[in-house]
Amino acid sequence: MKYNVKKEKNQYKITISLDEKEWEEAIENAYQKNKSKYNIQGFRKGKAPRKVIEQTYGKGIFFEDAIDGCFYKYYFEVLGKEKEIEPIDAPQVDIQDLSDKGITLVAIVDNKPEVKLGAYKGLTVAKDKVSVKASEIDKEIEKMAESRAKFVEITRPVQNGDFVTIDFAGKIDGVLFEGGTGVDYELEIGSHTFIDNFEEQIIGMNIGETKDINVKFPDNYHAEALKGKPAVFEVTVKNIKTKELPTIDDKFADDCSEHSTLEELKKDIKEKIKARKERDAEQKQQEEILKMITDASSVEIPSTLIDRQVEDFIKDFEYRLSYQGLKIEDYVNYMGTTIEDLKKDKRADAENTVKTRLVIEKILTDEKITVTDEDIAEKYNTGREKPLSISEIKKELNNEQLAYMENGLLLKKFFDFLKANNNM
Repeated sequence: MKYNVKKEKNQYKITISLDEKEWEEAIENAYQKNKSKYNIQGFRKGKAPRKVIEQTYGKGIFFEDAIDGCFYKYYFEVLGKEKEIEPIDAPQVDIQDLSDKGITLVAIVDNKPEVKLGAYKGLTVAKDKVSVKASEIDKEIEKMAESRAKFVEITRPVQNGDFVTIDFAGKIDGVLFEGGTGVDYELEIGSHTFIDNFEEQIIGMNIGETKDINVKFPDNYHAEALKGKPAVFEVTVKNIKTKELPTIDDKFADDCSEHSTLEELKKDIKEKIKARKERDAEQKQQEEILKMITDASSVEIPSTLIDRQVEDFIKDFEYRLSYQGLKIEDYVNYMGTTIEDLKKDKRADAENTVKTRLVIEKILTDEKITVTDEDIAEKYNTGREKPLSISEIKKELNNEQLAYMENGLLLKKFFDFLKANNNM
C-alpha cells in the first residue's frame, strides 16, 4: 500500500493506492465472505467458484465489498503513522482509479480544528459574596411545615385557599365540549389552575350546592376550538377542606429533624443555604472565566461538529419531553413551530458549546493535564471501608461509568488548574 497526505485548510486528503496483489487479495476476501449468498445452477449454494459468479453477475460483483473490507484497514494504518490527523467524522471516500493493476482511493477527512488560545493565565474573576437572609431561613421552615400540614374537613362556605372536591361539566352554546367534564376533581381555590374567574365564583358555595359558573376562554387559549369562547360550567361542591399547619416551635424542630430546638434547626438551615450559595457562586465564577478564555480564543469550527451538537441538543430535549409524556412532534405542533426551527434556534448555542469544549481540550493537552489510575482509585475508594485496587475497580465499572468518572475528575483538575493560575 502506498499513500500520500495533503492538508487543505481543516481537511486532509488521503490518497491510498493498492497494487495488483493487494487489490486481488481484497476481492478474494470479499468473495470468501459473500459466496454463500449466491445460488448458481450446477453448484451447491455457496460452492460456486469466484470466476463463475463473476461471469454470471459481472466482474465487479465483489468490488463494493472489497473496498469496504480493505479501505478501513489501510485508512487506520495511515492514521497510526500520521499523528497530526485527528478525524472528527467518518471520511468521504471516492474511487480515483480502478483497473486490473489495482485501485486508488481518495478519502477526505474533516480534521479536529486548530485552536488558537487567548490568555488563560493571570486573569481576574471575582467571586460573588455570599450571605443568608433571615427570610430565606423562614421560607425553608415554611416548606417543612407545608410538608407536614394536615387537611381538615369543614362545613362552612368555601373560602380562598380552601381545597374543594368538585364535579363539573362545561358547555358552549348548550353543548358539552371535549375536556370540559370532571368528577371528584380536587382543586385549591386561588391556585389559578382553571381559567380566570372560575375559582373565584366557587367562593361562598356550600357542600352539596350546584351552581352555573360563567367564564370566557382566553383568546390565546391552547385549544383552537375554545379560543375566546364563552362557556358555562355546572359545578357541584362535594367536599371542603382547609389546611392546618403545625406550630413552628421546638417541638416542630424535634419532630421533623435531628435537632431538639428551633434555634438549632435554623442554624443548620442557614449553613446548608450558605453552602449551596457558595457552590453556586463558585460555578458562576468558573463559567465566567471559561467564557472569558473562550471568547479570547479563536477556532474555525467545522459545520459537522456544530450539526452533531445540535442533534445532541434535540435528542436531550426529546428525552426530557418523554418524561412529561410528550413527543417532540406534539410539542412543536402545540408551539406552532417545527423541529427544523428548533435546530436553527439551537445552532448558536451549539457553536458556543463546541468552541468551549475545544478550548478546554486544547488547554488540557498543552498543560498535560490527565487523569491517572491513582486519581480514579482515590475517588472510587473515598468513604469505602475496604479499598479496591484499580484493576478491581475497572472490573466493577462498565466503560460508560468509568468514562463518566474520568471526565468528572478531568474537569475538576481543569478548574483546579485555572484557580491556581488566575485570580479567583
